[in-house]
Amino acid sequence: MRKLVAGPLTLEYSEGSLWNISNGSEEAIRRIYLVFQDINWTSRPFVIKDEIWDVADRSFSAKIKAQGSHDAKDLSVELEITGSESGEITYGFSASTAVSFMRNRLGLCLLHPIAGLAGRECELTKADGAVEISRFPDAISPNQPFLNLSGISHKLQSGQVVSVNFKGEIFESEDHRNWSDASYKTYCTPISLPFPAQVTPGEVLSQKITISISGEHTTAISKNESAVITVGAEEIKLPEIGLGLSEDPAHLIVSEYAGFEDLAIKHLRLALNGNSQIRSAVEKALLVTQKLKIDLDLAITADSPQQLQAILQPIAELKDQVRSFYIFSVSDKTAPLGFIQAAEELLGDKSKIIGGTDLYFTELNRNQGSVDFVDQVNFSINPQVHSFDDRTLIQNTATQKVISTNAHRIAKGKKVSIGPITLRPRYNPNATQPDKDVSNTPLPSSVDARQRTWLAEGWTAMSIRSIAESESISTVTYFETLGWRGIREISTGSEDALNFASKAGEEFPVWRLFKHLKGFTHARPTASSLPELVDCLIITSAEKTEAILVNFSTIEQEVKFSGIDLKPQTLTPESVTYLEITGVANV
Repeated sequence: MRKLVAGPLTLEYSEGSLWNISNGSEEAIRRIYLVFQDINWTSRPFVIKDEIWDVADRSFSAKIKAQGSHDAKDLSVELEITGSESGEITYGFSASTAVSFMRNRLGLCLLHPIAGLAGRECELTKADGAVEISRFPDAISPNQPFLNLSGISHKLQSGQVVSVNFKGEIFESEDHRNWSDASYKTYCTPISLPFPAQVTPGEVLSQKITISISGEHTTAISKNESAVITVGAEEIKLPEIGLGLSEDPAHLIVSEYAGFEDLAIKHLRLALNGNSQIRSAVEKALLVTQKLKIDLDLAITADSPQQLQAILQPIAELKDQVRSFYIFSVSDKTAPLGFIQAAEELLGDKSKIIGGTDLYFTELNRNQGSVDFVDQVNFSINPQVHSFDDRTLIQNTATQKVISTNAHRIAKGKKVSIGPITLRPRYNPNATQPDKDVSNTPLPSSVDARQRTWLAEGWTAMSIRSIAESESISTVTYFETLGWRGIREISTGSEDALNFASKAGEEFPVWRLFKHLKGFTHARPTASSLPELVDCLIITSAEKTEAILVNFSTIEQEVKFSGIDLKPQTLTPESVTYLEITGVANV
């Protein structure tokens, strides 16, 4: 990250994006960036070709050349970014292509942070110049809260006003929390306009965002301080934790699961569809769960109620050995009543049937009536629907608490489960041409090389912390058991040793987290003063307390504690530290 100053504002730059535009310690704007989403709504990266910077103590300017990728590989982009001593920041681009291509979205995006803004008043400037007073959504908005925008402004805690002006397009906003992002996103082109649209040679695209601050300025730059973890006194029950289970026959061999009995998992969830070898897969999965003395859940996705019954028929006599049946539809974003009725007719026990969605919380939010005909609802989470960088992953764990609370509200007191929770999207539910929806990396789109690193371990710890603090979720299902989407490599080794260089049987760092959680039943709420750098999960049982400390930064960090009698700790860069606490007391 390149650290920059524009008068009273501080910010950072990385790979074409501006991040964390702040006034003192208060974040005003989270990010400004250029996005290209293709006909499948897949975000495609830009390749930075050249950067020319002129940086002073309280101002800066940059000219950046970039190139598109994939369908937009012939798109040439010039970015111009400036920051003045008065506190005005501009981010503009112009682009043209040598070869026509189709886009669903191509233009600038701006993110407002959730923290401190949810429910706060803002002023909207419409495309015709009219001014309207509104508020950032408190409850997660299922639809676009702000439309037809040319500007938006809000007050900071200091009383100063941060104003944003958009030029070159009509913008609108969506509540990014629907997909677990920790932001409100303002983007162009309006979703109501037809897409995909063609970008043609000779066409010049040009947009600009201007940020300004008015009112008496406070101290420009906050001091570097140690992170402080504040620990609450109450104990919160941890949700039941489980893992996903692939129907790949190699993943259903009992001998692969030696050592899994040492983990804090209470169930496995096997996903099946119309192409599955149903009876064989379920019988093998039952052998695994019976060995581990945990429950088996089935997640079944079907084309129709009739196909659903055809899937269930061969395993109907095994229903008493299966705890729950998650029922999903191939074509419907939430499970329709007809699917639930078909399952109930064959299974004869409504309490075993779970509906909702195999997709994101947004689908539950947009079809809240889907909770009415089931006793328990489900949705999935991954932090990379929109962006793929480490910082976004880290920020998005906090949103899981808000999503969980909103899901509980929508469910009207019924049980809520979340799963699978994965690092990457398992598939693209919005793809119109799946054959063209190729991965941005050498690995499949559903695989993240960070699965076998400390980051997955730290991210999962913070995910568990946030979901537990909502006190709203009964069951969570993470990742898969084995392989490059799992927590341990299969005994036959990596499917791609070059790009996912795991060893046969290798325990990934997140394995250690699930092992440490064994025997712990509760967590204590925690809040970090610098959550993007250092954060913490504190777990308790009747006998002991343990702190799981994560240093997300690339440098050594000191962390201090409030609310618990712990000495300051020094954390090594990019690490997860397990600290057993004895004689713990609240202070």
